[in-house]
Amino acid sequence: MNKFVRLFSLFFAFIFLLLISSPVQAVQFKSGTNLNLPKGENLDESLFISGEQIIIDSDITGDLFCAGQSITINGSIKGDVLCVVQDIKINGLVDGNVRVAGQTVEVSGTVNRNLNALAQTLTLKKLAAVKGDIFFGVQSVDLSGTAGRDLAGAGETVTVSGSLFRNATVNAANLNISDTARIRGDLDYYTEKDRAASISSQSVVGQVRRHDLIYEDKSAPEKSESLSPMSLLSKVIFGALAFFIIASVLIYFDKSRTEKVINRIQEKPVLSGFIGLAVFVTFPLVFILLIMTLLGIPLAFVTLFVYFVALIVASVYTSIVIGWNFLKLVNKKTPTPFLSALAGTFTLGLIASIPVLGWLIALIAFFTGLGALFTSFLPEKTK
Repeated sequence: MNKFVRLFSLFFAFIFLLLISSPVQAVQFKSGTNLNLPKGENLDESLFISGEQIIIDSDITGDLFCAGQSITINGSIKGDVLCVVQDIKINGLVDGNVRVAGQTVEVSGTVNRNLNALAQTLTLKKLAAVKGDIFFGVQSVDLSGTAGRDLAGAGETVTVSGSLFRNATVNAANLNISDTARIRGDLDYYTEKDRAASISSQSVVGQVRRHDLIYEDKSAPEKSESLSPMSLLSKVIFGALAFFIIASVLIYFDKSRTEKVINRIQEKPVLSGFIGLAVFVTFPLVFILLIMTLLGIPLAFVTLFVYFVALIVASVYTSIVIGWNFLKLVNKKTPTPFLSALAGTFTLGLIASIPVLGWLIALIAFFTGLGALFTSFLPEKTK
């Protein structure tokens, strides 16, 4: 493995370990269709768990990472909870933060830090308590429990009947602050101008501020503002300089790989383009399949990182080839890689600025570079 790839791999591995490592012991992995972690079976490490039906009655000293269809947490979690599920119920105690994404999120227990939820429905039961902040992006939210700090989020229907010790900032089409609610700070809410919010006057200790959302009339077609020649030229120059810097880094630190990719583009541009299109289309499916298998989660995120790097540098390789052929045609001499990169990035930038046709050419260049980069990591056939 060359120095460039090794550097990125070590850097990402370090960041990944910082994110998932527990300060106590190792990480434990569990997966299956129906999983039940019984009470009394305490885990002194972080846990990665996936399955269709999961019930956690055990206490976990580290963090909990989960993915599945239905997850119920009855035990005590000393660390954070990070889950992507269809339905999740938190009935126990979580000492850290809770970050969940799913269809239904229900909290009946205690969260000692913050709650972040992206869901269709979020419910904070009457006896539930979140001692930190609550941030949500949902369709419907019903907050009957207690929040120790601030509340912020957006939803179609937001109902608050519990207690909030500080301020609330809400964007909602339908807002209902009931008589049983108690907001000790200020309430700022954003809603459409013709919407009426139901807010009990005795429920908010601080100020209540309404912010009307006024949308522009989109019925009349907007006139497209064309860029001036100088603005267009500046855009091309700055974009080309950015790509030239990336190309210079690739040439200097990863010369052998860069030459290999360039040769593949020169020899098989059409095949490289089709392979690049296939990689671009199929990668999201591969990532989802990896994330669904518990042991594949670390590999999935490493692959995702490499994929994003490839998306950034794909067109750079093609631009070097374009610059090399252009200079070769003009000067008849073999140009240097850096000069080829400089000429190619500006040439591709100018071509890409042409409406429709330029975008199509830039897209072809991107797929060609992506395919050549992908095939450069494949083992070569031995003759």
